[in-house]
Amino acid sequence: MAGDELVPVYQTTDVGRAEVIKMALENESIPCSLENELQAGMSGVLQCRLLVKAVDETAAREFIAQHENGHSRHSPD
Repeated sequence: MAGDELVPVYQTTDVGRAEVIKMALENESIPCSLENELQAGMSGVLQCRLLVKAVDETAAREFIAQHENGHSRHSPD
């Protein structure tokens, strides 16, 4: 079940931005989850990673690349 493995496709310290991207991906039928989304007072300091299933990785990365406006950090890993 390697296709079910979760892989990171986006990383940022802006939890709000990560939430927007998560919702946009889910609107494209790409299920995803956020790691470290509940940062409390550490928002803007700790990294938050957006994870998708390995089978959706290419589609998610392409979608993010097409819509990225340069206001947050995008990590290929």
